[in-house]
Order: sequence, then structure tokens, then C-alpha cells
Amino acid sequence: MSTDRRQIVTEELWRSVVWFAIGLFGWSLIITSSEMIEASALTAIGLPILTAALLFGIMVGIRLLTGLELKANTEGSQLLWLITGSVLGGFLVLYDVLVNGRDPAIFLGYGVAVVLGLVLWRVARKRQSTA
Repeated sequence: MSTDRRQIVTEELWRSVVWFAIGLFGWSLIITSSEMIEASALTAIGLPILTAALLFGIMVGIRLLTGLELKANTEGSQLLWLITGSVLGGFLVLYDVLVNGRDPAIFLGYGVAVVLGLVLWRVARKRQSTA
């Protein structure tokens, strides 16, 4: 593994602590409020670990493909905020579906909104780089 890749993996492993904390909070709120997910050690710890691992993989992939730093006060910080906001919003949508009984089709609308946000970010980034 090259030094750059090793640094990216190390940085994203440290960031995974934050993803785990967000997942722990989000999943515990959903598990305690919903009757659809049984509260057990597997769900209470496993789901946040799975969430952090998935986001770790996504973040490493994004950084390797784009070369962006994804740190505050860098060019990629807007993308980092978009991802973080999307994760938090995803927990809110999941809570709304599982606890409040909303139509699961709301996930489709949320997915479209996240993709639209990503497209707008890319357009703004391209305009910035050509100006």
C-alpha cells in the first residue's frame, strides 16, 4: 500500500469514530422508539459498526477517486458537509418511516434530494475551477 493510500485509510479510520458516534446515537434512537427493530446487543452495537464501516469505505473510495482531502477549510469540505448532512438526514428519514409510520417511498424523494445536492456541488465546483 502506498504512503498516500495508507494516510487516507488512517485518516478515514479516525473519522470512523465520528461515524460510529453518529450511528450509535441514530440507531439507539430508532431502536428504542421502534417496534420493528428488536433491541439486542447485535442491533445496538452491530448497526452502528456496520454504518461506520460502510461510511469508511465510501469515504476512502471518494478520496481515492477524486483526490480531495475532505477536511475543513479545503476544497472538499463542502462535499464532507454534504455527506455528513446526508447521513444525519438519512437517520431522520429512517426514524420517520419506522417510528412515525410514514410511507417508505419517502426514501426515494430523499435519495433524489441527495443526488441533486451532489450534482449542484459538482456544478458549482466546475464553475469555480474555470473562473
